[in-house]
Amino acid sequence: MSYSLTENHIPGRRITFEGAEYLWLGGTNYLNIGSHPTFQKALTEGIEQYSQNFGSSRRNNLQYSIWEDFEHALATYFQVEAAALCSSGLAAAQIAVQYAQQKGLILNLAPQAHPALWRHPYTPFTGSYKDWISSHQKGQILASDGIGSPWINTFDFSFATTINPSDYLIVDESHRAGIQDIHIPFAGHLLQTVSLSKAFGLPAGVILGAAADIEEIKKDSFWVGSSPPNPAFCYAGLQSMEAYKEQSTKSKALADRFADNLKGFDAPVTYEPGYPAFCSKAPGLFEHLKSAGILVNHFAYPDITAPPVCRAILPACLTLADMDTITEAIKSYA
Repeated sequence: MSYSLTENHIPGRRITFEGAEYLWLGGTNYLNIGSHPTFQKALTEGIEQYSQNFGSSRRNNLQYSIWEDFEHALATYFQVEAAALCSSGLAAAQIAVQYAQQKGLILNLAPQAHPALWRHPYTPFTGSYKDWISSHQKGQILASDGIGSPWINTFDFSFATTINPSDYLIVDESHRAGIQDIHIPFAGHLLQTVSLSKAFGLPAGVILGAAADIEEIKKDSFWVGSSPPNPAFCYAGLQSMEAYKEQSTKSKALADRFADNLKGFDAPVTYEPGYPAFCSKAPGLFEHLKSAGILVNHFAYPDITAPPVCRAILPACLTLADMDTITEAIKSYA
């Protein structure tokens, strides 16, 4: 079944639904950064300093240094040459694709690529990921997710070192950034886009890449014509870089415990060791977990006419004991 609930606050470790309390494994708040005191303090300070959103362009006569400061911090965090902030992850991906298309290249979307990477009339490849790589031709933009979502799949990017130096690879890293290493060795132009609203808890997006590409993107009318992200949240992000690392360490410990508990067991879930999420096509698993006091996501996405997807994350606010509870519930499914 799909379900709906309405809250007036960001849930943490537990949530109340239908009068009962559950472990909450829904959403994409991987690092649960909003509960960290450093982030809370920084966001309060940011709102005091920047009392409202700034709805103009980064080319406006009035500029705030927080944007460039945060871009430099993100570039350092992800070990890339440069970064360009955007208002959202979808905007970041669309701006990156639009920029690459202006080079006269044809978009080649990977199977099940997130809609953020889509550009009409191009649609995701319908074959396997391996066949998609084989379909690549010179003069194309390869666009892929860094990890599959909502269905969890990891992708082998080793092919990226052998493609034509003039081609582009655009990777939506929204579900890996801040959680796993996103470094991809690449022979051509690599642009990685991120929705910072997930692990980083910020209403913003960013494009990561080589300095030359980012410099050109910042001259592109598509980027110039878009509003920058909220400066108060950028301030909070900048002041919380160490907190992100701290929460990421917690996240990894939880993911490792989850995988260790299920090692050697024929579990009815799909997961990747070291990654704090799982999904399942097993009928009835959603209700089984719910009966065990665990509430996961169960809704159709991105095709709203498709069957609901059973998907869960392991947010950093959970405990190792919670991992034991969750994996025991999974093992008891029959």
